[in-house]
Amino acid sequence: MEIEGLSVVCAGLGCASQDADGRRNGYIKSENCLENLKDLQRFLRRDHPQTRDVFKQLGKWNTVSQDLIPIIEQYRNETELVMNTVKVIVFLTMPIDTSSDDISLQMEYLWSFKASFSCNDAIAVIVSLLEEPLEHLECGSFTEDDWKVIQLVLTLFRNLLAIRDPSPQQMTGRSNSQFQFLRDGFLEHLFHENVMDLLLALTQHVAGSHGFLKQDNLLFLEIFHYIFSGQQPELVATVQQKILKSDTKSHRLSGTLRSMMEEEEEQRRLLRLRDLPRHSQFSGTFVRLAPDGSKRIVKRNPFITPAESILKTCQIKRGPIKRIACDTSSPVSSKNSVLGLLQHFADQFLDSGYNVLMQSVREDIRKEHPSIQTSDIIVFFEVAHFFTAYQRCRVSNCKAKTGSAEVNECNKEVHDTVYRGLICAPIASTMNEPTFNMVISKWHYAFETLKETHDLKSLTTAGALIKEMIHMLDLVLKISRNGSREREHEARTARILLYKVFYDQTENGISQFLRTLIKSFDYHKQPRR
Repeated sequence: MEIEGLSVVCAGLGCASQDADGRRNGYIKSENCLENLKDLQRFLRRDHPQTRDVFKQLGKWNTVSQDLIPIIEQYRNETELVMNTVKVIVFLTMPIDTSSDDISLQMEYLWSFKASFSCNDAIAVIVSLLEEPLEHLECGSFTEDDWKVIQLVLTLFRNLLAIRDPSPQQMTGRSNSQFQFLRDGFLEHLFHENVMDLLLALTQHVAGSHGFLKQDNLLFLEIFHYIFSGQQPELVATVQQKILKSDTKSHRLSGTLRSMMEEEEEQRRLLRLRDLPRHSQFSGTFVRLAPDGSKRIVKRNPFITPAESILKTCQIKRGPIKRIACDTSSPVSSKNSVLGLLQHFADQFLDSGYNVLMQSVREDIRKEHPSIQTSDIIVFFEVAHFFTAYQRCRVSNCKAKTGSAEVNECNKEVHDTVYRGLICAPIASTMNEPTFNMVISKWHYAFETLKETHDLKSLTTAGALIKEMIHMLDLVLKISRNGSREREHEARTARILLYKVFYDQTENGISQFLRTLIKSFDYHKQPRR
């Protein structure tokens, strides 16, 4: 790589302007800024996928926050300049190839890129690029150029959302504390800039007659996947009730603060005593002081009673334990304010574009479209699993509130349309016989080819989805007793689906397959969840 050439290109973008006190107050582009941005794109296209020298050098120079974002903010009215700047950022934020070098260093640069968007107006300027394409979409004059602009902006959001927060292991011993709550801050910024409303509006046009946005159904699917990645459906579905309860009890917390602090201190003291022995065989000669003042010499571990030492089972030495698949720590759930925003967003998505998007992707998977890869099927299963579990939790929550004093606290619109209406209507595209057959088929295939592909992810995601779908059918049968005519029809449909799923005694049926899975079950090949 020609470092000098890259340095000349970056220096030709422009420079920061300063006030009389030497503080940065703006950015001044050079005359050849647009040409240098295009040259920078050529450098990134030719960047070696293994070493990624260009990416590392631009990350080292902090080009995104020092040059690219100031260009977007300062020259927001120059559309072509902003578009080419966004293209450079899209190149820089592409997902990392797992076979490349210095992945940890690359992740640090990606964290800094994402953090650069959380404290400025760059997102708002980028969203403004979609104003004209959206007008054409509503008027029916949508063109291929409009589609390319939308695709570029959505790809940038997908790349930024895909950048995960550093794990506790990555935080240790590094100066990454500023990236600790990167996900929550970025999500709040997207909500503030109405990016989420934009996604909901565009998703409804995926099955439009023009067909351009349908080609990006997998891109939309990835965006929704990364928005809810690491979140627990149960927490998202019940966060409003938790916030309400915490508000009603907040005035009582001040009076019990001292008792809570004393209780926590006592728990910490007991924890220190429990963890005091360093080894299980720690022993020696000690003097134990009895309550009556007498002393007794003890020649063993004083933290283990005689009964515990007798009942202690002998440890049998075995060979090395096989590494457990997916033995990674789960992401920490977001704070309540972000969960509340996600709950409202999930409700809107289920009421508008979920069935449209998921049906489009499901048909591509069924027809084995050339663009569909195994990773896309896994993402489809994970998104379907999340929203099926989310719908089950919010229906159960509304059912629990029916007839109680807290029924008014439940969102009236959700209560009327979800609980009293058709339970599976918001997720109808993934709660039907074709989806059941497809998931069971992929589950079969993942198990049969496991020895060749070692693809445990496909096996576990398919199994988790089919389990959640069965839970949902069971909930429909329980709630729909003595219900309306529509509810009874939905219960009849759920019962038929269960019959078709479990009463298929052929080799392709789920009963025979579950029997095979039970016989071949190995704990060390299962994810630790």
